[in-house]
Formats: sequence, C-alpha cells, structure tokens
Amino acid sequence: MKRHFSIRAKLFLRRARWGFAVIAAWFLLGTLVFRYAGGLGLEDAILNAVYLKKSAGEIWELYSFWGQCVLFGIVISIFFLQALQRYNPQEGCRMLAGELRNHVIVVGYTHLGARIVEHLRETGLPYVLVDRDPGVVDNAKQDSTLLDAGILHARTVVVATNNVETALLVTKKAREKNPQAHIIVRCYMDDFAEILETLGANEVISSSKSAFEGIAPRLAGK
Repeated sequence: MKRHFSIRAKLFLRRARWGFAVIAAWFLLGTLVFRYAGGLGLEDAILNAVYLKKSAGEIWELYSFWGQCVLFGIVISIFFLQALQRYNPQEGCRMLAGELRNHVIVVGYTHLGARIVEHLRETGLPYVLVDRDPGVVDNAKQDSTLLDAGILHARTVVVATNNVETALLVTKKAREKNPQAHIIVRCYMDDFAEILETLGANEVISSSKSAFEGIAPRLAGK
C-alpha cells in the first residue's frame, strides 16, 4: 500500500511538474520585483513574493491580484488535468520496475510465462513481466521496453514468448544491455537454438528436447 501511494505521488508530480515550475517562476519574479522595484531587502522581498508578508503600496496590490489569478489558474489546471487523465498502470509498472535490483524479467505471458510468474509470486522473488498485449504490460520488441523493465540491474531474463522473431530480438538486446544477466530462452524450433546461443542466450530450451528428456528414461524401462 505504501509503495502504491508512492508511485501515485510520483506520477502526480511528474504530470504536474510544469505547473510547479510556473509557480516557482512566479515567486522568483515577485522576489525580483519587490527587491528592485519596491526597494525591499532580500528577506522581505522573498516573504512578500510568497505571500507571507504584506507591504504597503501599489506593487503589492497588483502582485496580489495577478498572483491569485495565476496560482488559482495553475491549481485548477493541475487538478482538472488529473481528473481527465486516468491512472496508467503501465506507467506505474515502469516506475516500480526502475526500483528493482537482481530481479527476473519474464518476456511473454504464454502458458510457460504464466507458470513462471506464478512460481515467482509464490517464492516471493522480484520480477517484471513484459508482454505484447498492452493489457498485460508492454511490447518487448520496443527498444525502450527492456530498459523500462530494469534490464541493467536484472539477474535473469526468461524469454517465454512463442514468437521466434521476438525471442531473437529480445535475446540480442538483453545481452547487449546487460552482459552479466543469465538469459534463458524457450524455443519451439531446434534450428534456432544455435543462433540464440550466438546472440547471447546462456540456455536454450526447446520443446522437442524437453519432451525427449522426459520420454527417454521411460523407454529404457519398457
């Protein structure tokens, strides 16, 4: 719950940063006006600019009036923008992934990917799931996706996608971005195993090989 609140707060600050920048610029302008046009000392100029002190004169009246317009307009704009923009779970996931270290990246929410994710949840191991379906997480073939998933600090990358092209591209990109990561790739086609190893995969598990290893011991006993 605490981490969820932290992520929401960071998203709010990120979206509202332009508003805070305008407010800071307004206070800076007010300080300069009171300091040089109003002849106040620096401390008094700052206090007047942030409305903690009131000086007599036309400058204060003008600054106060326009300040209310500017600040009120910015605050309304920020909250109106927040009301229009629904919370984006993908953006929150990216921010959370950026805080992880020594985690597992699972590429592809296939039957195998789902089992791996379930296992990671049960064992409490940190992980990031990447999938082409936006309803799941993201598209691993995009250049920025692995960086968003924290590839630079990942311990293991499991490529569980059913798409050979995606497996090849992800393996290559993951190895380029993290030479130390342990990369495990599931591949349906044995012909691509050597290519995947050349691209940087530490282990390539093919369906036929796994099936053979499961059947071979039983053949000897029959």
